[in-house]
Amino acid sequence: MSQSQQTISAADQGPVRPYDAIIIGAGMAGLYQLYRLRELGLSVRVFESDAGVGGTWYWNRYPGARFDSESYSYGYSFSEELLQEWAWSEHFSAQPETLRYLNVVADKFDLRQDIEFNRRVTAASYDEDVNRWEIELEDGSRARASLLITAIGILSAPQMPNVEGIDSFQGDSFHTSRWPHEPADFTGKRVAVIGTGATGVQVIQEVAKTAGHLTVFQRTPNYCAPLQNGPI
Repeated sequence: MSQSQQTISAADQGPVRPYDAIIIGAGMAGLYQLYRLRELGLSVRVFESDAGVGGTWYWNRYPGARFDSESYSYGYSFSEELLQEWAWSEHFSAQPETLRYLNVVADKFDLRQDIEFNRRVTAASYDEDVNRWEIELEDGSRARASLLITAIGILSAPQMPNVEGIDSFQGDSFHTSRWPHEPADFTGKRVAVIGTGATGVQVIQEVAKTAGHLTVFQRTPNYCAPLQNGPI
């Protein structure tokens, strides 16, 4: 089923659609919860605000984005067949490979049939009289279930820095958690990077290769060691 087919209009959904469980988010945790709950024989619906699976790895496609623990530790262990079929190419997998892995999982276990993409949940309320959660989506449609699992993670809401003049800035600006799907060209440009956490370190190393002048704004120095990455 295509993503466009899974985007359902409010008029086609009826008043309140019932399920055993509702999951918000189709990232790493959301996909796993869907698999486990379906395994228990429950009717499950996942509502994902983005156009594809992956969560953090769908949006965090900034230059240098990669997993900062050994790749094998990030793979699902619920399927021996999946473990044998998939081989990580690097000790610390880059974002495209991690996203590709999650898409392979979604396809292998036919998870997309229970996921609705481009569907943002705007409210959730619990009715104690009937022990049910009811959620409302951006288009006003509703669904209910006795189980509600929020798998939105800690990185789903970007926070822009409160810097004077940011609203009137005329140049290009990017947030690492909402990076455009098209590559950004920094060749010969004056570039500023705010922050030197794990993400900042990754971005800085890549942008520095082509930028005409790079300025890094750091609030607090962090301990940082060489990644020692390499092919497996």
